[in-house]
Amino acid sequence: MTSSPAGTSTKRWTLAAALAFGLLTGCASGPPPPCPNAVVAGDVAQLTRFREGGQDLTDVLFEIRMLRTAVACEYDDNAVEATVRVLFGATRGPADEQRRAYFRYFVAITDQDRNILVREEFDLQAEFPGNRTQVEFFDDVEPRIPLAEGKAGPDYVIFVGLIVTREELEYNRRTLR
Repeated sequence: MTSSPAGTSTKRWTLAAALAFGLLTGCASGPPPPCPNAVVAGDVAQLTRFREGGQDLTDVLFEIRMLRTAVACEYDDNAVEATVRVLFGATRGPADEQRRAYFRYFVAITDQDRNILVREEFDLQAEFPGNRTQVEFFDDVEPRIPLAEGKAGPDYVIFVGLIVTREELEYNRRTLR
């Protein structure tokens, strides 16, 4: 388990759905290829959550931003074991009374044609200790990506994004342009 000041944890998951696609291969020789690329999905890289019924700036509970990702990986006989670290930034809004922000985010693995092989969702919270109104924290996920014959890590893309409602997505599209 890994933790940051906001109390996040490491999550391990296996791409069981990818096995159904027959993505296992034999051993490869030579140095291992690079890791898959991790990409923050544009329209869902930010979340502004309002108190129920509000849309005014005074109704903002919190804002979450995905600041960046980093990937490290190791290869075994027929898979790549990745560690994806996502750095988040959170800002406490004027309507927040709990000093914490609960939200969800997703990690999806795609092939080069952007076909989603598997998608997982994770719960997370940001805490605002003392009089802090802004915090940065990270979360790690550790997907195991079975490799199709002749494929390597760079043949897959790891997408990360925040889980948003339709209204939150429309707000992002109006305000982030």
